[in-house]
Amino acid sequence: MAPLPHVSVIMGGPSTEHAVSLASGRMVFEALDRSRYRVSALVIHRDGRWERTTDPAGVPLVPEGAPPRPRREEAIRGAALLADVDLAFLALHGTFGEDGTIQGFLETLGVPYTGSGRLASALAMDKVMAKRVFRQAGLPVAAEILVDRATWQADRSGVLAAVTALGPVVAIKPNVGGSSVGVSRAEGEAAAAEGLAAALAVAPAALVEPWLDGAEITVAVLEDADGEPRPLPPVAIRPRRGRFFDFASKYETGGADEICPAPLDPADAESLGALALEAHRALGARGLSRADFILTPGGPVLLEVNTLPGLTPNSLLPKAAAAAGLPFPRLVDRIVQRALAAV
Repeated sequence: MAPLPHVSVIMGGPSTEHAVSLASGRMVFEALDRSRYRVSALVIHRDGRWERTTDPAGVPLVPEGAPPRPRREEAIRGAALLADVDLAFLALHGTFGEDGTIQGFLETLGVPYTGSGRLASALAMDKVMAKRVFRQAGLPVAAEILVDRATWQADRSGVLAAVTALGPVVAIKPNVGGSSVGVSRAEGEAAAAEGLAAALAVAPAALVEPWLDGAEITVAVLEDADGEPRPLPPVAIRPRRGRFFDFASKYETGGADEICPAPLDPADAESLGALALEAHRALGARGLSRADFILTPGGPVLLEVNTLPGLTPNSLLPKAAAAAGLPFPRLVDRIVQRALAAV
C-alpha cells in the first residue's frame, strides 16, 4: 500500500495578519481527512522561528515585538522541516505568505503548494500593480494615487492637495497588506493626513482612491474537480458597526452581516461572477481567489483580488463554498486535490 501523501499546513508568519493566519491554519488542519493524508502543521512564529507540530492550537504564541531570529538560520530550519512534505497547504496571509516570498522558497525546494504561483501572488499583493493588470484587461477599477513615505515627508501639502482632488471623501489603504489593517475612510485634509500616517505605518506606500458608495460584494473563484476555475455565489457584506468592512467587522463575531447568496438581480450576479473570473485569469491566479467589488449606481468597480483568502470560521470563501454545496472539509479536500493534480 502506497504511503499517504504528507500535507503540512503552513500558518502564522511575520505579517500583521499573523493571528488571522493561525485561525485559518487551525481550521484547515482540523478539516483535513486523516484517512487520505498524513497531516502536520508548520507554524512560523512572529520572530521568524519555524516549528513543526501535530497540535497547532497548543503551540505557545510568540508576543508581538519579540526580537527576530536570524533569517538564514530559520530558512535552513524551514527547509529541513519541509524535506518530507508532499504538499504545503498555505494558510498564510499578508507579507511573506501572499506576496510570492514563500511560493518562491517552496519552488526552490521542490515542494508543491496550494494556491497561486509567485508571480500572481506578488501582483495581487501590490494593489497598484494589480490595478494596472486589471486596467489592461479592461476591468472596471477606480482612479488612484500612490503616496510613498518619502513623498509624504517631503511634500505633505502637495500630497493632501492631490488627495482631496480625488473627491470629498477618499479611501486610504496600505498598498501592500490585507485584512483591512491600516485602512480608513477620510473626509477632509485632517482626516486624510491621519489616514495616510496610519497606512504608511503599515506599508512603505499608501493607495488613495475616491470613496465609492454602493453595495460591497465579494465573489470567490474556485477550481472545480476538473481544474476549471468557476465563480462561487456572491456574498453581500453589510458592516454593523462602521462605514466599511474593517478588521473588527471581518473577524469579530457579529461584526457584519454576510449574506450568501447575495440578494442581487440575476444579471448583476452573473456579471460579477464573470468579472471575478476575468480578474483571476488576468493575474494568472491558480486554485482559488476572491475578488472584492463595490456595486455602485454606475456599475461594479473591482477593488482588489486576494489569492489566499481567509479560511477562518468568519471567512467569506467558506461561506460561498457552503452555499454552492461544498462544506468546509470538502472545500479543503478540493484545494488539496487540485494542487496535487498540478504536480
